[in-house]
Amino acid sequence: MATKGTQAETVIRAQKFARIIASGGRRSDCVRLATENWGVGERAVDKYLSLAREQLKADWDVERPQMVADLLSQCSTLQMEARRAGQYHIALGAINTAAKLASLCS
Repeated sequence: MATKGTQAETVIRAQKFARIIASGGRRSDCVRLATENWGVGERAVDKYLSLAREQLKADWDVERPQMVADLLSQCSTLQMEARRAGQYHIALGAINTAAKLASLCS
């Protein structure tokens, strides 16, 4: 039987689950990881998943103008890196996406 994890372990496990979810993983992937590596059951997994989902929600809980600014910055960086690498189709895609985010075109 698994021992109760420390608060630090709980945070680390929830962060691991958040990465799994963000990468497209499912609850069953989290259950498998937890039982194989940590020896915990589904009740503990659900607790970690709840914390992980709170973390993910907090990551995206920003005002729309801030989100647009963040995405425009990412498009700009991607566009510059793509130009340096000679991947002009990627650069053009980043430019088009930035224009859509800025509501310059549809």
